[in-house]
Amino acid sequence: MVDREVFGSDGQRSLLRRGRALFDLVSGDPRFSYYGRTVGLLRPEPDGHDDLDRLVELQGASTCANLGTVELGAVRDALAARGHSVTPYTKWTGGGTALDAARGILDRHGLPRDVEVVAIGPETPRERLAALADVALSCGVLPLAGSVLRGGARPCVALLAVDGDGRPVSCAAAAAVAHPDDHELGGQCWWGMLATRDDRRGERLGLVLGAMALREMHVRHGFSDFMTGVQDGNAASEALCRRAGLAPSGRSILTVVGAGALPGGRMTR
Repeated sequence: MVDREVFGSDGQRSLLRRGRALFDLVSGDPRFSYYGRTVGLLRPEPDGHDDLDRLVELQGASTCANLGTVELGAVRDALAARGHSVTPYTKWTGGGTALDAARGILDRHGLPRDVEVVAIGPETPRERLAALADVALSCGVLPLAGSVLRGGARPCVALLAVDGDGRPVSCAAAAAVAHPDDHELGGQCWWGMLATRDDRRGERLGLVLGAMALREMHVRHGFSDFMTGVQDGNAASEALCRRAGLAPSGRSILTVVGAGALPGGRMTR
C-alpha cells in the first residue's frame, strides 16, 4: 500500500512512502527489517554490500541493524565510498532489565495532573496522529509511518501525551523490527520516538511514556526484548536508556542515506 499518513519534510514523506511500499513486497523475507521508516537488512551481507546499496537506491535511505565493530568499519567505508551519507548508532538493548525498570518507573513516577495519555490505534482520528507527528518533529525525531503507528502494518504501541487544552506535549513508541521467524532477532522490537516539547521538559514525560511503551509492547504483543539506537555523545539519550534498563550491546546500527535524498544526510535525530 501507499501510506498516506506520513509526516515531515517532502523528502522525509517520500522516503516513508517508499519504505512502506517496499515492505509490502519483501515482508515475507526474514533478511529484511522494518519498523515504520525504511526497509533495511538485519545483518551485514557476507559477500559485499550490494543489497544494502540497492535498498538505498530504491528508497533514498536504509539501515543495517546488527553490526559488530569490525563489520561496522568495513560497511561504513564501502558505502561512504559510493557517495552515501552514513551515520552509526550504538545499539542499546534490554530484556527483563527493561521490563523491571519500566515497572519501577511507573510505580515511582506519575504524570502531571493536566496530562493524559492517548494510545494510537486504528480508530484514532487523523488529527491525533498529526499531533503526535508535530511533537516528534519539533524535537527532530521522524515519526513512523501511520500504518505502523496505528498497529496495522506491524505490532506497535504508539503513545501521545496531551495537556488539558488538548495540545500534544510528549510521545513514545515501540514496534516490531524483524520477521518473527528470525532465529535471533524475531522476538526483538524497536523502542524510541521519545520526544517532549521544550516547555514541558523536566517533568519526566519522556521517561514515563517510554516506560509505558515498553510495558504495553510486552502486555499487548508479548515482546520482552527491546532495542534502540543512540549516537555516541548523546548524553541525554544514553542517560534515559540506562534509566529504562537498556545497555550498550557491543553492536551497532548503521543508517545510510543516498546522496541528495535528505538535507544533511540524516533520516532522524
